[in-house]
Amino acid sequence: MPTALLNGITVSYDDTGAGEPVVLVNGTGVGRTVWRARQTPALVAAGYRVIALDNRGLPPNTQPPGGITLDTMAGDVAALIDHLRLAPCRIVGYSLGASVVAELLLARPGLVRQAVMMAGRARPDPFGTAYNRAARDLIDGGATVPASHRAVFSALSYLSPHTLRDPRAVQDWLDVFTYAQAATGPGIRAQYDAVGPTDRLPRYAAIDVPLLCVGFADDVMIPPAATREIAETVPGARYTEIERCGHYGHLERPAEVNAVLLDFFAGKSGGAARGTS
Repeated sequence: MPTALLNGITVSYDDTGAGEPVVLVNGTGVGRTVWRARQTPALVAAGYRVIALDNRGLPPNTQPPGGITLDTMAGDVAALIDHLRLAPCRIVGYSLGASVVAELLLARPGLVRQAVMMAGRARPDPFGTAYNRAARDLIDGGATVPASHRAVFSALSYLSPHTLRDPRAVQDWLDVFTYAQAATGPGIRAQYDAVGPTDRLPRYAAIDVPLLCVGFADDVMIPPAATREIAETVPGARYTEIERCGHYGHLERPAEVNAVLLDFFAGKSGGAARGTS
């Protein structure tokens, strides 16, 4: 596992394959390893070098200098791109990572050749705000949630009803959620705080990097309309929606998501999804 001392913290990252670089930025409470099974192999097979990092907030960077904000996380991504001399590179951000990517595009656009925001949101909505508050309250309360409860709640939050109605698929997911370590601690709590109540959509109109926004049709955490409005705001951006998947769409429907990413990187307008240009 390579690491680099950047911005006063030790950044852990995966660096796989050879070719033009693609940087992957993950969501709240999730480490870089989430990309290894689904996205990294497909991108490497297509001839890309894939770099995935842990955002600050994950151990050992639970209380890093500078705090845990969208700006500091974007600064870490920029520092890693500079450190590895990747610019101009392609970058993919998912959920919280999509917000981090947006801040990077505004602060250091010259580092990025093409960008993808998956399950991105630019402004708060009632359910997303309530979910983040509930997650923070759970951490603050120090309660131990039974693994069975956590698995069911995660399945309802992150998966499509189509997956929940598939007995084999849902059992596999329940097993994953049951045995996965719960995301908790001060760094994870701070990641929930990072997005905050700010409406960032007007700022996104200044983004001047080729951008693809990918929404997941059955996402209750970040509805696809929230991602679509980013594409409608950023000049020249494209929007694509993946069917039959929820917030974990890149893991539920990896073949479709990977095809959309690779088509975008290759300059193609098609893709295995319903979308608009």
